[in-house]
Parts: sequence; C-alpha cells; structure tokens
Amino acid sequence: MLMERVEEVPFIYNGVTYKTWVKIVGDLEKSIRTPVIALHGGPGLSHDYMNPHIDLAINSSIPVIFYDQIGSARSSHFVSYRGIAPPNTPDEAPAITIDLFVAELTNLINHLKISAFDIVGHSWGGVLVSSLASMALWGQSVMQLSASVVPEDMRSELVQPTSMGKHREALNSLHAVHGCTCVPVPDKVKRSLDYAASEEEICDTTVPQKMFGGEFGTWSCIGRLHRVLVPTLIINGRKDLAQDFVVQPFFDGIAKVKWVRMENSSHMAIWEERERYMSILDDFLGACI
Repeated sequence: MLMERVEEVPFIYNGVTYKTWVKIVGDLEKSIRTPVIALHGGPGLSHDYMNPHIDLAINSSIPVIFYDQIGSARSSHFVSYRGIAPPNTPDEAPAITIDLFVAELTNLINHLKISAFDIVGHSWGGVLVSSLASMALWGQSVMQLSASVVPEDMRSELVQPTSMGKHREALNSLHAVHGCTCVPVPDKVKRSLDYAASEEEICDTTVPQKMFGGEFGTWSCIGRLHRVLVPTLIINGRKDLAQDFVVQPFFDGIAKVKWVRMENSSHMAIWEERERYMSILDDFLGACI
C-alpha cells in the first residue's frame, strides 16, 4: 500500500510563524530514488491538480512531495480566511514576492532534511523553480513554463477583476482553449481553480492579485539562465499558454536542457496526455540518476 502523510511545516518569515501544508506520497526515508517536489501554478492555486505526479510513486517508487504555497488553499493566509485570523497583523504582513516563495520552499527542504531532490514546476511553479535554479542551489529541475498575451478585456478581468463571477468566467474561457482541454474538466483541476477564483468560501485572491499586479508582471530570469547548472526538462503543449517563443529563451540559455512539445496538449499535459507526459518525465529522471 502506498504510504501517504500530511503535515503542517512551520515557516518563520519576518518574525511571524506561518504554516505550509505538505503531503508526502511514498516512503521519503527508505526509498533509494531521489524525491520529487511538485510546485503548483497560479500563483494562488493549490497542489490538487498536480495529483497525476503520484504515478511516479506508484510506478517508480519515487517519493513525491506536494504542498500548498503560502497564502493558498490549506496553508497560512495573509488575511482572514474561512473564519481563521491570519498569523500576521496588517503591519506584519510580508510583501508577496518571488523571494517569499523561494524562502518557503527552502524552509520546506530544510525541514524535511533532504539533501538531494528533483523539482517539477508547472506554470508559475516553473517561474519559482527557475528562480531557485538560477541561484545555483541544489537539485535538478523539470520545468513546464507559462506566459501569454491574452485579449485586453480578459487580461483586465484576470488581473483586476470587477467581480469574482466575471473573473472566473474569464479564467474558464482562457483555460478551455489554452489551459486544460479535457472534457469534462477533472475535478482536481476545478478544485485548484476554486481556491483562487470562485465565489465559494475557499477562495482567497490575495496572492494572485498582489503578484500579477506587482513583481510577477515584469518578471524575467533570461539574464540568469546561464547560472542554471542542473539538467532541465522543459515541456509545453501545442495549444499551450507557453508558446514556443516563450520556451525558446530557456532552451537557448540553459546548458543541460531537453525540450519536449506535447502535440495534443495545452497547458496541462499532466492531464491531457498523462501517460506520455509521465513516461517522458520518468525517463528523464531515471537518466539523471
């Protein structure tokens, strides 16, 4: 039977203690395979839609570490959430920056006491892992990256929504063509979207609004890609938000890199071509042992 454990990892930032919700699938202590850390997208989604990566644990005995990033889903929030007051006061609330999420990931790695690991970063998670890798930290990275130019009316609703209903409508329109073309949309994908854009109690838009309206809107690590020294796999889809012109600089700038385009996918090949995606990923990880 596949081992699974859930815990809340303390994360101290600017003197305030937050909690990172973590789920580990597989035996982290006894497995001879290097564990994989799965970084979800958004910012502001949840780990739920990354669930197909449990195939690595089932088929190859690779422990997989999922977590909800700070400000999202089951981890600590910066505002009152579902009746729970945040651990910070307004004056203590941190600036929501890429450095904050890098610090959280580093804290998680240290807490779990793993000296070797691989990372799968999807969408915004690819931004996070490329930021980490270009700092010349450990591990090897597997990136599925995202960026796009969307119609102005849709873009404005995604970044500064006039109502949650219109925001979710814009998000659904975008995802139906370039996000996840599965019909019906998998429940775990819906669940992740609900955490960032819905009229349900579980929704908190603090992180996506702060990030898209701030640092993430102008982010680039192209000038630092020469610092990425780890073997890197880049995956995008034919109908992806991350079109080839988005991926090309990463392919050109990273020394040890492989690029695979999934011809029957948009932004979620993990669901749209799950078997092929997992085979490519598993083979890449095995070749890097």
